[in-house]
Amino acid sequence: MIAPLLVVSGRFRPLPADYLFAALAALMVASVVVHGRTTTDRDYALLALSMAAYPAFRAVGHRFDLLRFSYIMAALVSVGTLLTAWAVVYDRSGAFKPQVLGFNEGPTVFSLTWCFLVFAFLSMNLSWGQWRVVGGLVALPAFVFAAAMVRHPFVALALTLAATARMGNRRQIVVAGVVGLSIVIGLAARPEMSGKIIGLVFENAQKSVVACDTEDTFAIRIILTREALNLLPKVGLLGQGLGTFAQQSCYKTEPHNVVLQAAVEVGVAAALLLAAAFILAAMSARKRARSNAAASFVFAGLIFVGIEFLMSGSLTNSALLFGFMGWAVGLPQNDGHETSDQTHPLAGPQPVPQP
Repeated sequence: MIAPLLVVSGRFRPLPADYLFAALAALMVASVVVHGRTTTDRDYALLALSMAAYPAFRAVGHRFDLLRFSYIMAALVSVGTLLTAWAVVYDRSGAFKPQVLGFNEGPTVFSLTWCFLVFAFLSMNLSWGQWRVVGGLVALPAFVFAAAMVRHPFVALALTLAATARMGNRRQIVVAGVVGLSIVIGLAARPEMSGKIIGLVFENAQKSVVACDTEDTFAIRIILTREALNLLPKVGLLGQGLGTFAQQSCYKTEPHNVVLQAAVEVGVAAALLLAAAFILAAMSARKRARSNAAASFVFAGLIFVGIEFLMSGSLTNSALLFGFMGWAVGLPQNDGHETSDQTHPLAGPQPVPQP
């Protein structure tokens, strides 16, 4: 279990979120033991790696260099934006999203990377002159990814900016405005495809009964959510087994909501532990977000990942979720039990000690 391992290491004092995570891991193991092999070996391996992200980020997160991270992410976003723009211009498949390097979800993956770069920029104490330089890395990718018909990352970004607005200032309002305008222009650049998607949304909204015959991904999520909710009264204490939801669903996929998937496949108690551990991790990061640039980024990233995994998450591929949870809990506590953090040069003003 993660909490005893942290105690043995002698470096960290376990916090309540650590014990909740340990209990969640125990329930997952118990579910596998009780139900036996219900999915592929690959899924079990992915789940183990995802769970391992919590202690990994918990242990090394305090060494994070936000400035170096921004340089690396800026390079990745620049490449991803160019590749996506090329795909938008030359794709003739007629699909909602153009393929990037042969992957249908290529634009979505690159847009998620861009969102983390936006959070990094907002966490650093950049001047308005510096914002003029990096503004292109906010506006241009938003335009390109909107033209590629990316949707749920933009929704998660907007909700995250709203949730973290209290620790920000006018920069967040300006960034939100620039992103919103870029999205509108991007959608207008492909009026036929954006009109088709909007038409699908209205068509499915007017249906009294939603059947498994739609191509609209938002409608599909509604269908999957209904299926998961219908299964909840039938599952036992330890759920019905990993991977079983996809086997029963008409779309043969996960519910796209990691909490609902945990409730169905591992049990309601596991889902509640996951939600509670996430809330405690977010509270821990929020306390330090006002005075530390890295903590500000971790808090925004955790909220963003949590929203994303409620809209497009998978329990067996949740390394990003568990990693950010461990990272948030592992932020320096400044109480003598954890390694102290050096103030980042791009963090906001620090309080001056009183004599």
